[in-house]
This record gives sequence, structure tokens and C-alpha cells, in this order.
Amino acid sequence: MEDPDRGTPQGTRGRGVPRRLVLGGLAGVAGATALAGCSSGGAGGGGGGQPEGEWTAPNYVPYEGVEPDLPGTEDGVSPAFFSFPDPPAEREGFPLPETDPVTGLLQGVPPPTPPSENEAYAVFRALAGNPMEATTVTSADYRDRYQVILAGDDLPDFVQMETVPQFPKLLESTFTDLTDILGGEGVEKYPGLANIPTPTWDIPKVNGRLWGIAQPRPPAGRILSVRGDLLAEKGIDKFPDLNSGEDFVDLMAELTDRGNNQFAMGADPAAWLLPGLLEMMGAPNAWTEEGGTFSHQYTSPQMVEALNEGTKIVKEGYLHPNSFSDPSQNATWWRAGVTSMYFQAFTGWGTFARSNPEWDLGYVRLPRWEGGDKAPVWKGPAGYGAFIAIKQQSSDERLEELLRLADMIASPFGTKEFLDVTYGAEGTHYEMKDGNPTYLPDQNQNVVAGWGYCGGNAQAVLFAPGQDELVRAQHEYLSEIIPAGVANPAEALYSETEVSKGASWTQRLTDMQREVLRGQKSIADWESMANDWKSDVGDTIAGEYAEGLAAGG
Repeated sequence: MEDPDRGTPQGTRGRGVPRRLVLGGLAGVAGATALAGCSSGGAGGGGGGQPEGEWTAPNYVPYEGVEPDLPGTEDGVSPAFFSFPDPPAEREGFPLPETDPVTGLLQGVPPPTPPSENEAYAVFRALAGNPMEATTVTSADYRDRYQVILAGDDLPDFVQMETVPQFPKLLESTFTDLTDILGGEGVEKYPGLANIPTPTWDIPKVNGRLWGIAQPRPPAGRILSVRGDLLAEKGIDKFPDLNSGEDFVDLMAELTDRGNNQFAMGADPAAWLLPGLLEMMGAPNAWTEEGGTFSHQYTSPQMVEALNEGTKIVKEGYLHPNSFSDPSQNATWWRAGVTSMYFQAFTGWGTFARSNPEWDLGYVRLPRWEGGDKAPVWKGPAGYGAFIAIKQQSSDERLEELLRLADMIASPFGTKEFLDVTYGAEGTHYEMKDGNPTYLPDQNQNVVAGWGYCGGNAQAVLFAPGQDELVRAQHEYLSEIIPAGVANPAEALYSETEVSKGASWTQRLTDMQREVLRGQKSIADWESMANDWKSDVGDTIAGEYAEGLAAGG
């Protein structure tokens, strides 16, 4: 499956290393029943999870058929598994009964072997009792196709949503309001969906109503991964214990050897270095809210400080010299050992550790810039941001069929149904190696594309066969940073001004940040543009968020 979300940059949706840096350490299913009668904005639906008109998140009920080695939590700490359950649990009520064909418009890369000839699709469709015909489009091209489909008369049953102007009106007129169906205990009819942690349900929440299903992931934001093999060559622990911003800069200096083409990190500095500095300095995670009033990091004093310190880092040459001009090569530099540190989404930690165990990956817990404790991590969305909505249906019975299919896709890790949805056909796409599912060569590209975004469980667990130390470290990290993490208070709120005008302003502001970091523009230039943003759209966006918050989110 394609995953365009390496990690969304947060903040929009030479001295020797002190001895303490070398001594660091790790801190760390029932049968189908028709829905009962109330309507959902013209859609088929009902079935009382909660009183109509009130928002209650769907209950979190961890799946009882499989016991993790380390438990998950309602606030998004992922359950951890050292091995796949043997034998896998089997969910009651599957395969599903045969139903009329279902269609979808989804993000994803179509597999090399087309669905009509692909045994993974045969397994998936047999489990679903349905041909599950979907158009899958790469993330780069998805928005154009999505807008064309929305303008037509033949909308698929499942649609992966992107926010467009007048988004709430689009949802209300065309898609199914699931608030009163899945809210509270209503979700418990669907054990796969009930296994989704509570914060994930904020993703499809718009104006206080629930409009779909998202793929859960831990809300862990970004992590600064380090190649432990490269740090070991310099006598530095793979979990450097930094106590201040000065320590951070010292580490970057120690990891940079320009004469040997070695640099601390690469990547677009405005998108990755700057948010890291802001995090250490205690800046808002995009927005902050106090007493119903919203303020943005653009106009914060921490932004000025972070730009000043970032400019110094760039001038010292601690970043790859092509970080501004060719940031897409960041992963290439990382793989080649040209850079030692790599900002990425939390989920990338496990991906790289599994594929490159010789790197002995570690991470840097960013400190507070002025010293003392570790900086609270900016939490990210608790899942993939493009959620799946369901077109309004002609009957409650048809909507029930679609929700059963969504529940199937959300089958928990450790079940046979999870294997069928995620791994494809045993012997063709994967084999059980030492009791664990392992893709056969090149077959991870041939599994079912797109549907996993509808609540799929693959990204919501910690699992790395044979790497128990990694799994424990990831679980310990999440258990530390998620409860104390800083959320973006506007994340589940909607602003029409942000949707219609925000993108162009974000691009202008990001371009200005890059110019300041490169020394081509001054801090005064930044402050002038930030004030222009505030007066043109920022204050309006803040007001719209305040209205949404007052109305119940």
C-alpha cells in the first residue's frame, strides 16, 4: 500500500560533544442485524449509540480475542506484539454474507498484478462476500480525481476525503452522519471499529459530528531518529542524553564532517529542523487556545527565536548543502550514511528498523531549549488524515452492510481476518516464518490497495518479529510521550477561511522561513509577513475556530 504520509511537518494540519552525550541511555461479530430507525441527514442509518444531536466518541473496546504482550491505551499508545498469535484468532461471523457490489474511491498504488488476476483480491473478496470494486489513485493525483468524482452523479459507496471549500455542506448533503450510529456504545456492534483508540475518531469529526472512519496510528508526531551504527563510530550512544539546545547544536557539530561529506541531517529545514527547534522552545503546536481564544505559532516569540537559532545552524554547515534545493534526497542521504539524524513520523522508526537492522536505530529526545527537562512532544493526528466517508444510502439495511465491511477491514492484529486483509494469500504473497507473517519477495506491492485506510489495524500496533528490544523501546517511548504530549487544539475544528485561503498563505510563509534560514531575508521581513497573515486571514481563522469550539467542536 502506498503511504504518502512519511510524516507531516508540524506547525501548519563547531564544539565538541560534552561527555554526557556519550553516556546517554533509553529513558525510557456477531451476525448482521439491521439498524434501527432514526435518520442520518437523509442517509440510511440510526441505531442508538447515543442521543441524537450529542457528540460522544465511539467507545474504545480493545479486542479480547488476542492478548498483546504489552497493552495499548485509549489515548493511543499502541499495543505491542513480540510474535503473531499461533494459531490466529478467528472472528465470529466471517466470511460475510454475499451482498450487492460495493464501490470505492481510494488513495493507493494499483498493484502490479491487476485485481482480476490477483489472489490477494480473491481472498479479500471472499472474506467480504463482495467484489469490492475500487478506483485507487496515487496520492499525488488523488485530489484531481476526487474533485471530478464529486462533481459527477455516480459517487462510490466509500470515498477517501480531502478537505475542500464548503466541506461541512458537502458532508451534510452527500455523506452519512455516523454520530448517532457509532457514538458511545453504538460502535460495540462492530468489534474491529471498537478496537480503534478514541483520539482517532477526532479525524473524521467535523463541526461536532462523525463523518467517517480513519486508519488509526499512534498520535506520536515526529521523532528524531539516529543511525546508531554511525554514532557508535564517534563514541556516542544511540540514545544521546541532551539537556539543552546547546547540547543539540553540539551534537550536530560532532556529527558533521564536511571534508568527508558527512552532515548531521538533511531534509527541508523549514519543514523539519524549524519545527524541532520550536518544539524545544515551547512554541504552540500550530495553534494554542486559552479561554476560547486561539493564537498561532507564526506570531509567537518562539518563532523569532527558532528562526534566529536555525539561521546559525544553517550558517555553520551542519545540514546537507542541498537541503534547501533538493530535500527529496533526504532518505537517499540517510541510507548512504551521508546524514546521521532523520526527522520522520513515528511509524517510520519501525519501518527502517525492520528493513535495516544493521543500523541499530536510536533516537534523540529533544530537550527544552533553555535546559532542564525534555521538551513535550508535539502530538500529531491519531491516524491517517484522509478519512473514509460513506455515501448516503437508500436504506438502513444497506448502510449496515457497509459498516460490516468496514468492520472487516478493521479486523484486529492477530486475527485470521487481519492476515487476509493485510497480507493477501498465504503461499503467494506471504509465508508464516517462525510463526510470523513475512512477505515473499516483491509481494508486498501486490496486496489489496487502498481499503486499509478504512480503519485498517496494521499501523496501530507495534510488531517487529525477532526484534523484541525494538518493540519494547517503541512501547516505552509512546507510553512516555503520548500522555504528556502537546496537541493542536484546532485539530478537530473547521475553518472555511483556512480551507479557502490558508494554503496560499502557508506557502508564502514557508518560503519566507526558508529565505530567513538561508540568510536571504531578515527576521523583520518575517515579522512583517506574519503580521500581514494575521490581519488578512489569521484573526478570521482564529475566530472561526473559537466559534466551532464554543459550539461543541
